[in-house]
Amino acid sequence: MAVNPMLSSGVNGIQTGLNGLQNVAHEIAALNPTTNPTDADAQVAPVSGPGLDEIAESIVDLKVYQRQVEASVKVVQTADEVIGFLLDVHA
Repeated sequence: MAVNPMLSSGVNGIQTGLNGLQNVAHEIAALNPTTNPTDADAQVAPVSGPGLDEIAESIVDLKVYQRQVEASVKVVQTADEVIGFLLDVHA
C-alpha cells in the first residue's frame, strides 16, 4: 500500500528541513558582520561588509527550509487522514 511510503517521505522531509534550518542557523551565528555607528541617537547601526550578502542568502535559505518542513507536515497529515479513512472502511 502507498500510505507507508507517503508517511515516511513526510517524516524524512521534516527531518531534512529541520537539519537544514539548524545548519543555516549555525552559519548565521558564525558570521561576524561589522556595525558602523553613524549617529549617537541611532538605536540600530547599519550592517556593512561582505557578511551582508551571506546573511541575506542565509535568510532565504531559512525560508526555503521552513517551507520544506511545512510541506512535509502536510504530507504527514494527509497520510494520517488516509490511514484513518482506511481503518474506518475496514472496521
